[in-house]
Amino acid sequence: MYFQVLLEGENFFIEIDGKEDLLGFVTTRWVKACNKEDAEIKAVELVKNDINLQKLLVKTAHNSPLPMIYLSDICNVNWFAYFRRNPGSGYSFYQMASE
Repeated sequence: MYFQVLLEGENFFIEIDGKEDLLGFVTTRWVKACNKEDAEIKAVELVKNDINLQKLLVKTAHNSPLPMIYLSDICNVNWFAYFRRNPGSGYSFYQMASE
């Protein structure tokens, strides 16, 4: 089975253009998996192991908010969509709201 997995990340300290900021992101990954649970795990691992994202991350103090990745949406896709976009890349970053 093939899946399109929409993930949301929160509390990531990112450096972009020399400026460090607490950001969130949304990203889509396409994975092949036996079921939705396995698809979510595979998609999260793709994001966690993304070297391009790791290069943007800034080391933070111990009292900083813990970065988290959440499943936002998941759906089955046909094999053509999977092979055309597999595994997916890129992020849409947004400013985290102040509490």
